[in-house]
Amino acid sequence: MPIRVIAVALAVGVLALSGCSAEGSSGMSGSPSPASDAASSLPAGAVITYEFRDSSVPPPFHRSFVLTVNERSARIVVDSYGDLLADESAQVPSATWYALGSSYAGLGALEVFEPAQGCTGGTNFAVTVTVDGAVVKDLSGYVCGGVNGEADDQVREWIAPARALFPPMSELAPEGE
Repeated sequence: MPIRVIAVALAVGVLALSGCSAEGSSGMSGSPSPASDAASSLPAGAVITYEFRDSSVPPPFHRSFVLTVNERSARIVVDSYGDLLADESAQVPSATWYALGSSYAGLGALEVFEPAQGCTGGTNFAVTVTVDGAVVKDLSGYVCGGVNGEADDQVREWIAPARALFPPMSELAPEGE
């Protein structure tokens, strides 16, 4: 099943659980409020941290980053083996926070496996959601040899609205620098 179809199915499932239809009707007139609907999926005061650790490639091409998002702001820090390449912040529009919140429950269904011993050259991803410093969601995986590719794709799809607040990596931290 294509990732986009899975993401849509997850979003529809979350809306159904919250008493809304895929069209956004909740039995009340008017459209749902993005801020209030997202709050029902993401815990109030949530801070999302998404980490991507690149594969072992020469420094001019290595790009790892940490993206931290809360309801109001986002920050991305890009590095190459510890050398800071970019550090930018942005405001988070309510539609972005809503998009994250409306599909957050789908992360609970993701399965992550340990790759076979000896698998090298992969990447790592991690998602941590905290509320008042307490971890409420912790998901991480090593993507190598075809293992965890689906989970990685789904996590990337989920975090995409926040990642889109920043320029593409080719502009944010061009290779060769």
